[in-house]
Amino acid sequence: MTQAIPIHVINLDRRPDRLERIGDHLAARGVAFHRQSACDAQAVPEAEIARVIQATGALGRLGLGDRACTVSHTLAWSAFLDGPASHALFLEDDIFLAEDLADTLSSTDWIPPSTHAVKLEKFNAGTSRLLLAPAVGATPRGRALHPMRSRHVGGGAYILSRKGAEAALAYRGRYTVPIDHFLFNDTVSPIRKALNAAMVVPAMATQRAYGYESDIAPLGKAIRPKGWRKRLRTLRRGLAEVSQAPRQAVQWATGAARIIEVGFEETPPRG
Repeated sequence: MTQAIPIHVINLDRRPDRLERIGDHLAARGVAFHRQSACDAQAVPEAEIARVIQATGALGRLGLGDRACTVSHTLAWSAFLDGPASHALFLEDDIFLAEDLADTLSSTDWIPPSTHAVKLEKFNAGTSRLLLAPAVGATPRGRALHPMRSRHVGGGAYILSRKGAEAALAYRGRYTVPIDHFLFNDTVSPIRKALNAAMVVPAMATQRAYGYESDIAPLGKAIRPKGWRKRLRTLRRGLAEVSQAPRQAVQWATGAARIIEVGFEETPPRG
């Protein structure tokens, strides 16, 4: 089967075990991939990371692990743009993907021209209730493609078009939130409208298949402040959420979007 959408797998040099695991998994799914050497927060100077992503932002002070992860994704985007493909799938190396992956990547015809980011991953365990617009298409095996109207983070598996990658890379040096919030959190993302992100339903990727084994968690995600700094961060996050509430309420009330329960399903709707 032809693979029209290349895969870029982000992997730390010191984690060959995870590279082997995802390599075996993708081989079993019938697809090829390119490895992207990840930015290692334990080895790369903070000043180098700071040239890509700032230390503080709407979510408060960021951990070095989250910031290095963001750098890694930008490296993968650049590698994609160096090639000829119109779209690419970006994976973190602890992801597990559904059995219809090869069919999904066999063509880009199912992705609308105005959609520049497609989220394949259901973040965290269980299901989530998300505000989504009516479906604008479907994958080759019948997973619906819904434009996102509320945030759903997680950067383990997503597709970008060339225009989407170029728009995202234009912010290099000005990122102030982790990569998944930058792409898929409409309360803080400066490129929400440009990406017009959509989500595959049911989701076809999860980072919970192998248990939680994050390499960046020990290095700190968003730093948790105390005292008045904690209250200030809570206020800022609350204001960001409230800022989108009127838009979301109107979309729900007019039928332009509805609440949909989203979970990961390994088997697609059409066998």
